[in-house]
Amino acid sequence: MKQLLKAALPRSFISQAVGIKDRAQLGALPSMAFDPSHLRAAGDVSLDTWLNDQDIAEAWQKDSPPITNIYGDDDRYGGVNPGDRRALYYLVMALQPQNILEVGTHIGASTLYMASALKRSGAKGKITSVDITDVNDVETGAWKHVGMNKSPDGFACELDCRDHIDFQTRTSLQFMTKTDERYDLIFLDGDHRAPAVYQEISAALPLLNDGGVILLHDYYPEAQPLYPDNTVISGPFLALERARKENPSIGSIPLGALPWPTKQGSNYTSLALMARVDG
Repeated sequence: MKQLLKAALPRSFISQAVGIKDRAQLGALPSMAFDPSHLRAAGDVSLDTWLNDQDIAEAWQKDSPPITNIYGDDDRYGGVNPGDRRALYYLVMALQPQNILEVGTHIGASTLYMASALKRSGAKGKITSVDITDVNDVETGAWKHVGMNKSPDGFACELDCRDHIDFQTRTSLQFMTKTDERYDLIFLDGDHRAPAVYQEISAALPLLNDGGVILLHDYYPEAQPLYPDNTVISGPFLALERARKENPSIGSIPLGALPWPTKQGSNYTSLALMARVDG
């Protein structure tokens, strides 16, 4: 009955209901520590330069076709849309991170685009991609359920970037609270509920190398719609807003309108960088 009711209701109504629940659960959490000292300064973030870099555009034209052949030029398999995948590639090429942590592997589309950028840049680092399920398993992996013929591991081998990826099966907090690694880029795209993102941000900040950045997906500024369907995923915005109230030195930089299409006829992205705001 619950599934039938959910299918009958407008998606915008459901997202509003989820947002109300998110606010209540987030408000019930005790305050956590948010140390932005390792974050890149907001003044050192040059989105316009990075997203319009011609050298990166040329590299994209070389690396994109084989991955697009796998995941398509739309978001038919779910997950990160093609425009956002391109933005991830550009950011990795621009930032030149040696070590990336990704929370939420799913079908591995974002993983492989970032790994391809690492490979193209000549970096010897890797992406550690963490998911609550074994993303490469034939039974539990999302790739099998959406109709793909290979796992993320299989496609990584096909694209010759497997050496740049370490797949981990754990919850985000299990991994982040135990690892001794430090990262230049942390991409949070797992559980989008406000309480989960709030805790992930707190756990992620100490794991950054100096000048590192945290990238959020499904960040809807002011919890307002970005796309024509009027749906909103409010969790990441609500989580970051509470973190910013507890430490105003944490800033958000939404990528906003990209120089290429994203989804639903739009060029807006829900990607947003966290950076340090001084003064």
